[in-house]
Amino acid sequence: MSDEPVVGWSPQYQGEHSSPQVVECYKRFVTSGDPRDLTALESVAMADGPAGNLHALASAHLVAGQPMQAVPLLEFLADATPEELAVRCDLATAYIQIGSAQRAARELERVLEAAPELPAAVHQLADLRGWLRWRETEVDFQRQRAAYLSERLADGPGGIDEHVTLARSLYTLAVTPGTGVDWPDVLDTLEQARRVDNGHVQVLELLVAVSYHAGAESVRHEALLALERAAPRSPMLDHSRSMPDATQADPDRLLQVACSGTEDAHGALRELRSQYRQAPNNRDVQHCLMQAEVAQGSLAEALWLADGLADAEGLGFATQGALALVYGVAGDGPRADRHCAAALALAPDPASREAFRAHYDSVRTP
Repeated sequence: MSDEPVVGWSPQYQGEHSSPQVVECYKRFVTSGDPRDLTALESVAMADGPAGNLHALASAHLVAGQPMQAVPLLEFLADATPEELAVRCDLATAYIQIGSAQRAARELERVLEAAPELPAAVHQLADLRGWLRWRETEVDFQRQRAAYLSERLADGPGGIDEHVTLARSLYTLAVTPGTGVDWPDVLDTLEQARRVDNGHVQVLELLVAVSYHAGAESVRHEALLALERAAPRSPMLDHSRSMPDATQADPDRLLQVACSGTEDAHGALRELRSQYRQAPNNRDVQHCLMQAEVAQGSLAEALWLADGLADAEGLGFATQGALALVYGVAGDGPRADRHCAAALALAPDPASREAFRAHYDSVRTP
């Protein structure tokens, strides 16, 4: 396959709505690239001050190649100041850098609705459409390769290179929404690879990364120890030490908080969005995020998630119920009723069936 096309978008931050000290710190970091200047900027920007201070910090993270740190800051600003188009352009930049192309496209479309001739957004959207065409081809290739290698390995133990190649293909699919491949699928392949070669460096490096995304802390800890023995200079060791704790809050609990109307609700929604970015094919996270988006008025986001999930096979009671509720609120009666019927048929007990039916009837829009 050809190399991934480079999308070289620069942050749109120009210093508006920021304190002079933050602007100075931002310019110093962009000029020097010194991590110490980024740390200094973070200290100043996170103190009380205008919203533009957070935009400066988010843009600095983009310059530093740290889009995962930029996304929650930009999402917060986009919710708080939706009229700031530069924030939305930078949010699209962050999304494309973490592989969330559809979300990037929707942000740019919203920008162009407000300012149809905005040069930055026009340029970004053209680049993005080319990126999407490339990714569609890449995902199709990785699907075919994974299917071929899975079939080969089903007939026998196979060589370590085949296991590594299969794991890499599954990794690509796991980070791409709508493929149905989740991190436990990649983890299983790597565990099989270790039975072939327990000390293979590429297997251990992949296992460290995948176990982090899967939230398998014990597996990750053991893999890190094995990697230190096998390749003490592996760059994955330094990278893993800089990563935050992989322990994540329960999605159902986050959904409750997101629907609570308390001051913690927006934080819970952002945490669910973060979990979705790390595991875009995890159905528990998907259906909780769908309902949280509806609860906080982001129906377009919820419908996008629903449309990506509705045609999947093997959906359980909770997911079918979540889809019924989202389509019910949106006024799509036929889809809502279809998923409602599926949920009622899958209800684990009469009490769950009755509670869901009452909830559905309360939100169903004629």
